[in-house]
Amino acid sequence: MSKNFFKLLFVGFAAFSTSAVYAQFEENSFFDESGDVSVEVASNMPTSGPKENLEPIELVNPRADDIFWQKVVYRTIDLREKMNYPLYYPELAVDNRQSFFTLIFRLVQEGKIKVYQYLDTREIFTKEYEENFREFLDKQEYMYEVKADSLTNDSIIVVQESDVWNTKVLKYYVKEVWYFDKITSTFNARIIAFCPIMTREVDGINKTFPLFWVPFETLRPYLAQQEILITDKNNGARPSLDDIFVKRRFSSYIYKESNIYNRNLIQYNNSSEEVRKEQAKVKTLLLNFENDLWEY
Repeated sequence: MSKNFFKLLFVGFAAFSTSAVYAQFEENSFFDESGDVSVEVASNMPTSGPKENLEPIELVNPRADDIFWQKVVYRTIDLREKMNYPLYYPELAVDNRQSFFTLIFRLVQEGKIKVYQYLDTREIFTKEYEENFREFLDKQEYMYEVKADSLTNDSIIVVQESDVWNTKVLKYYVKEVWYFDKITSTFNARIIAFCPIMTREVDGINKTFPLFWVPFETLRPYLAQQEILITDKNNGARPSLDDIFVKRRFSSYIYKESNIYNRNLIQYNNSSEEVRKEQAKVKTLLLNFENDLWEY
């Protein structure tokens, strides 16, 4: 055979291969129209594909007898701090993302989780203190409609996206416990519950209203499936809300520690400077306890 024949054969094969690759690209494009990794692409990347089957980070629960030391601490997460922006944005749900409060609100609305009344002196997560969703909406003067379900004819509550009031929740209380496990010789922190705090104008003055307590463990299956953006520089870096809290990638400050009188720091300090000193004292207590464990 002549050299020209082999040249034609090679060119024809290359053209066929190229067209096949482009056809495959069109059918299974890596990125979809929104710029995300397409669900059609098989991938084990943590930022790819649907999040419905993702599980929360597994935490090992210690035995009660193995807790050598523990301390309950209450913190405030201020969403106006840059590190906490991923919990506040987007203000309206978009691109499979929603704010932390919007997620909580919708889960309560759909009956998937239970929340409990905020009490000034204690937290009780029992049926007696469950917050009724409709009563909560009325108490907070939310806009909503009651419609009949087209299939079951049951009454359902409809709240428009713009009426969720995500922008009015600027802070959260966090209840957590720090403990030392003598079996594993580890010093750990475990979040117990969150309390969204709404800011509303009353008689020309902005006032804060703690809304309810929601246990962290009931949230975790849904937090694991909710991705967030943590930076504008890399849209591929999309951890879940569960990652953020378990790995403690948020900013907060202490407002209370467990004590005999059940008082918060403001109640027994007369100035903001004294409060800051007390906060530093509690923080130092936690750090020193861990450091002292390894002194010889």
